[in-house]
Amino acid sequence: MNLFPCTLVYVDDDAKPGPNSTNRDPLSYVSQAICLNNSLRRVGMPTLTIMTNAPALVEQRIGSMPAEHRPVVTKLAATIELPKNTPFYAAHFKLDLMDQVAASLPEDTMMLLLDADMVALLPLDRSLVERCAEAGLGVFDISDQVFPAYGSESVVEDLEIVADRRLKNPRWYGGEFLLATPASLRRLVPRARAYYARYLSESGRLKHHGDEAFISAALNTLVDEGQVLIEVGAYQAVGRHWAGNNYRDVRWFRCCSFVHLPGGKALLEKEARFGEFAPDRFWRHMRVAHLRGRVRHAVKRIAKMLSVGRLATWSAYAVRSVKS
Repeated sequence: MNLFPCTLVYVDDDAKPGPNSTNRDPLSYVSQAICLNNSLRRVGMPTLTIMTNAPALVEQRIGSMPAEHRPVVTKLAATIELPKNTPFYAAHFKLDLMDQVAASLPEDTMMLLLDADMVALLPLDRSLVERCAEAGLGVFDISDQVFPAYGSESVVEDLEIVADRRLKNPRWYGGEFLLATPASLRRLVPRARAYYARYLSESGRLKHHGDEAFISAALNTLVDEGQVLIEVGAYQAVGRHWAGNNYRDVRWFRCCSFVHLPGGKALLEKEARFGEFAPDRFWRHMRVAHLRGRVRHAVKRIAKMLSVGRLATWSAYAVRSVKS
């Protein structure tokens, strides 16, 4: 089974930037995709395809690169319409990407949909790819991160609103990684489009926005109807890392095939300036960012403790004043 690595770069100067993006350059995601493609080349994986609504701008950005190092650029047929102030606005167009790929991908090839702010450290395990090919879908279950952060009841409620049904075992799937056969995409995309329409109509009731909401709802209902999913995170095919977060020991990520750095976009954009991806350099910069993040977390905790302490002191003083 062959792989077709692809990523979305949706360019719209008028749209609200992603919540995790600090670079206001709409083509900053191209730099991240260059880094991702360099890392794919290093581990012997196929060239990355950038699917974009602005192919001329993307081609211009990568035009100075050696031809053999460039990602492939393909025009995205964008059909989705939604308010431009919607959180994660650009990510919604992954649905159009999946639809387009489903119609053009050879039957012996699996789509490997990746976010641009990722790096490849190791080739995907072939036995894992074969399992995903047999099942049709390889997904990244991040429920253990999302449920505690937002409350399981809140997350499940949103999924069931979008799906318009009770789900047997609701799970939340990360949008940064999806491995899918053409046949499974042809099942998933129509369901996701139907749920996208409901997602839009119910957006005022939802606490979570972005492609993960309606894609996760679609995947959950397919599972309830018998679809088998291979959860690739357990195999360390992909890990989501936030600088300073102690969710996992940072060393765990060194054994992942892909690392997603949603808060590390600037690091990846700097890494893209080099002609070749160097894992040691990447890890050095990542560890520095992680340590700085740990310091920021510690300062915030101390500030919160001091604030609580001052509030407790003021409350005690107020009680004494009333009694006197």
